Amino acid sequence: MNRSSITELICRHLTDNADRLYRLAFRYVKNEEDAMDIVQDAACKILQYQDKIKQPEYIDTMLYRVTVNAALDFLRKHKRETVGLPLVEEGREDNYGRLYALDLLDVLDEKSRAIVILRFFEDRQLAEIADILHMNLNTVKTRLYSALRTLKRELDKPGL
Repeated sequence: MNRSSITELICRHLTDNADRLYRLAFRYVKNEEDAMDIVQDAACKILQYQDKIKQPEYIDTMLYRVTVNAALDFLRKHKRETVGLPLVEEGREDNYGRLYALDLLDVLDEKSRAIVILRFFEDRQLAEIADILHMNLNTVKTRLYSALRTLKRELDKPGL
């Protein structure tokens, strides 16, 4: 396949999956502008390294992999700093009921969070998730079930 046809194919896949890639990035950063930046960075990286694409049928998988990696890189670079008023010892505890699903994912490590997001929010098969994250299929399964147990424990905590 020549370079122009690969570029065309990548652009088509980017256009067709832009919303899904945005939602994937948003689930990591929970900010619209940052999610758009992540998708843009992922698109630039894919286009920059298009010469290395040997199998065009894996472009979707590559898009997801690059987007997840870009989101994780962004989170590492922009560790949340707590800025504001000092902690107050007095006051009453907030009770917001059940946590939102996306906020609950923060208790998971990066790889487990990626697996849960790709499986349940992006409806990806476990084998495809293994390809996207460069992991063994059994490792993906183990991490998924461990993450689900962790999420269940968090939901079962009193006060939620």
